[in-house]
Amino acid sequence: MLLNYEDVSTVKKTVEVEIPADLIAAETKRVVASFSRQAKVPGFRPGKVPGGVVRSRFAKEIQEEVREHLLPQTFYEALAGKELEIVGEPHLQHIDPFIEGAPVKYKAEFEVKPRFEVGEYRGLAIDDPKIEVAEEDVDKMIDRLREQASAYRPETERGLDEGDFAMIEMTTSGEDIEAETRGGHFRVGEETPMPELHDALRGKKAGESASFEKTYGEDAQNERFRGKNIHHDVTLKEIRVQEKPEVTDEFAQSTGGWESVAQMREAIAADIRKHRELEARHLKQNQIGELLLAAHELEVPESLVEEEVGKSLQNYARFLLSQGVEIDKAQIDWPKMHDEFVPDAEKRVKRSLILEQIARKENITVSDVEVDAEIRRAAKEADRDFAEVKHRLKNDGGYEHLRESLTRDRALDLVLREATLRSV
Repeated sequence: MLLNYEDVSTVKKTVEVEIPADLIAAETKRVVASFSRQAKVPGFRPGKVPGGVVRSRFAKEIQEEVREHLLPQTFYEALAGKELEIVGEPHLQHIDPFIEGAPVKYKAEFEVKPRFEVGEYRGLAIDDPKIEVAEEDVDKMIDRLREQASAYRPETERGLDEGDFAMIEMTTSGEDIEAETRGGHFRVGEETPMPELHDALRGKKAGESASFEKTYGEDAQNERFRGKNIHHDVTLKEIRVQEKPEVTDEFAQSTGGWESVAQMREAIAADIRKHRELEARHLKQNQIGELLLAAHELEVPESLVEEEVGKSLQNYARFLLSQGVEIDKAQIDWPKMHDEFVPDAEKRVKRSLILEQIARKENITVSDVEVDAEIRRAAKEADRDFAEVKHRLKNDGGYEHLRESLTRDRALDLVLREATLRSV
């Protein structure tokens, strides 16, 4: 069935295949029989439609189903024994018309993972960041906890001061601008695009008002204000003063269930250290990745790059949704975004191919038990049923993708263990 095979590049190939007439006839017979059992034709009982009638009424549909079955079957059979790791979907460049009793020839272009010799990956020199946790680091984290546990007391005796929270109502008006009133709040002294508001209300008591003018530039967030002088009337509705709790054993118990301040500080320090150790590990992994990329010249399949870019675009879309952005209404240049993601996607694909080659050379494998353990961990973290998640992954190919990912991770772990560390 294989007529010709050509290496267009290290990752791109073409193949010419001939489908024998007897194979086409056998597959057509099977499809016709299937249509006969399911077709509904006036004048015939279900399942009793003659083959000739079916061939006549559903000729186009039958031919499409025969093609859909025989093309992938003969494509992979023709390439059997060539030890190719095919990626993506083959692109059909030409196919003969189906003529009863005649063979059909077609030509397809497809991509494969490149074959290459892996370079040296043991003893790579990388920086090893020193990990320290100072008392000041713990103090900052505790202060965040105090912020979260703060109470806010209304202030009625004095004027608005630094650090106070101002609850306001503001009316804006200007040339060609219809007056609009809105409520809001801000913290006095915090960085803001409207410092005039802070200056106007500083020292005012609850219930008092102030006015100010502001000329907006062409880059103003509110399009209606760009290049215009806008008048603002603002009323201070309420002053609230933040009261942080004292750092006591009771605070430690109510905040995190720690028995004492000392235990709280110890736990926070351990958590900070763990986080920084993880950051340091990621830094070392990135260094290894860059060194491996610099040591290997290889072409990467476009289909794998496109798949990686697709993941990046999906993640970006999810991020926008999490920020409350309506993607359908947002003016996003997706083609431009796609092109911007391509260079990093190429690097990630190239690094993955190198790690796969290292894993192959080191005979690194991941068993079903280990894949299941990772699925179980992820399912528990996401509060989902393990059996359901595994079933979905098995059906959509995700199970083997996960195995490949875990294999690459182990190859990276090996390179990291064998690396030469420089203290920084």
